[in-house]
Amino acid sequence: MRQRLLTHISIFLIGACATTEDVEVAGPEPEWLANPAAADGFRAPGPVDLSGELELSNLIGLTAERNPRLAAARQKWLAAAERPAQARSLPDPLLAYTEMVDPIETRVGPMDRQFKLTQPIPYPGKLSAAGSVAEEEARVRELDYLIAVRDTVAAVKVTYAEFLYLRKALLIVEQNRKLARQLAEKSAAIYAKAKGENRDVVTLFDSLKAQSQLAQLAYDTITLEELMQTEAANLNRLVSRAPEAPLGMPGDLRFRSLHAKRDDLFRLALDRRQELQAALRRITAAMEAERLARLARVPDFSIGATYSVIGQPPTPQPGGGSDALGLTLGLSLPIWVTKNRARIAEAEHRLQASKYERQAEIDDLMARITKVFFRLRNAERLVRLYKGSLIPQAEEAMEIAEQWRDVGRDTIGRYLEAQSVWLNFQLAYHRALADHEQAVARLEQLVGISLGHLRGEEGKNEKE
Repeated sequence: MRQRLLTHISIFLIGACATTEDVEVAGPEPEWLANPAAADGFRAPGPVDLSGELELSNLIGLTAERNPRLAAARQKWLAAAERPAQARSLPDPLLAYTEMVDPIETRVGPMDRQFKLTQPIPYPGKLSAAGSVAEEEARVRELDYLIAVRDTVAAVKVTYAEFLYLRKALLIVEQNRKLARQLAEKSAAIYAKAKGENRDVVTLFDSLKAQSQLAQLAYDTITLEELMQTEAANLNRLVSRAPEAPLGMPGDLRFRSLHAKRDDLFRLALDRRQELQAALRRITAAMEAERLARLARVPDFSIGATYSVIGQPPTPQPGGGSDALGLTLGLSLPIWVTKNRARIAEAEHRLQASKYERQAEIDDLMARITKVFFRLRNAERLVRLYKGSLIPQAEEAMEIAEQWRDVGRDTIGRYLEAQSVWLNFQLAYHRALADHEQAVARLEQLVGISLGHLRGEEGKNEKE
């Protein structure tokens, strides 16, 4: 069981493209992953340099090692893992000491003091049931830790894709700013050289339009830079760094379509989603709690020993002053029927509630997968549409407009319009590419495992 859980963690940490039965871990395995029971599995946050090329796999690994929420979830799991041994142990024995204020006079002398040791012994089956409840709860905590790992990795992937999109958009806008600046200067120079009646109104309009587009691109640049700072702060938060800590530039995204139908994702989620596994554990724990509640109707036992210290009698007696040793046997009397019935009814209601909660989780999961799957397919269609059709057409239109402008058959304004269309298509393409990656990350979060083994290679790194 533990090996399977560790496999789940490794899949999310390295973004593996293999199934859970065939996972290859890239590089040396982190110490905390190899030994999850070690108390120092997560290193304390310290300086880390991310000013170089920002790789997603490296970012995920750093997040797993440095994120304090993961560390907290892991410690809760380790703490819960210590409970079964406590639940299965006998109650602590009771040692009592009695000092007689007025010694009890006996035939062999006064009883001065008394020592009593008692060991409660629950009815057979109670400790086993309590231990089973604690064990299932510990496994739920273990799954909670895996959920935290899964959700954090998904957050890194989503934020990374958004950060990359903003970087791409900023580069495209900056490129168009340079071109718009050149066109504005050129149109202004043409208009300035003309004099009197030779001044063309169209040339003036082109100059004003170029200036207007230049101002809009300058505003877009400021907005994109601020959005990049926001996403950079979010990435730094995930790796427990200062919000303003510098980040390098991420690599390009690759468009890799997801070769899976919605029903395939449904089946994977029913088998692998950690919340559903935790729901099953809670049902098992509720069943054991119900068994424990029914056992409350039977008595518990106790055994003990009493040692009485006897003083010397006033007059010599045979056996006078001899200490006394006694054995005790106790039995609890669970006679309050109303309380016992209520305890059993409560356990039954909790069991039914846990079953309903699992079904509600399944219903919610199916709806969320359907919603995200639609976004995924829509993003895939947009990526193919822009890359295969709209962007090439816009580039061709821009080249024709540039040629006509150079030979005087068209105006600068027409070329600016073609350039604006190309810019919007480029931004929409990279937006769809980022949306696709984010949808895959959210589907992985919903399903519970990496979907890399279901993704195909459809092209090399996308260029600007």
